[in-house]
Amino acid sequence: MANKDVYMDTRVFTDIVNRIGGASSKCVLSANPLSKADVFEETSVGKEMNEILKLYYKSTEVYRNETSDSLPRALLKVRDSMIEQDKILSEGLTVEKNRR
Repeated sequence: MANKDVYMDTRVFTDIVNRIGGASSKCVLSANPLSKADVFEETSVGKEMNEILKLYYKSTEVYRNETSDSLPRALLKVRDSMIEQDKILSEGLTVEKNRR
């Protein structure tokens, strides 16, 4: 039977989440290549490629923002919720000690 328990070292979990946020915030693509892509505007294929490049750069910026801000915030909320649930469950336990 599968074990349905969850064990978490909250300090390690928090450190991992913070590293995810920190590493992803540093992943910034330079827009310098986009400024030099005007050369391709002379052809229809070049215009299409420029539009694709612009969309790509925009999507990488959105991805970076999500992984550096929203994802860590959500993971820390999950951690806090699990800690709160553990606290509630542990307070509901009654432990009887019998000496033999």
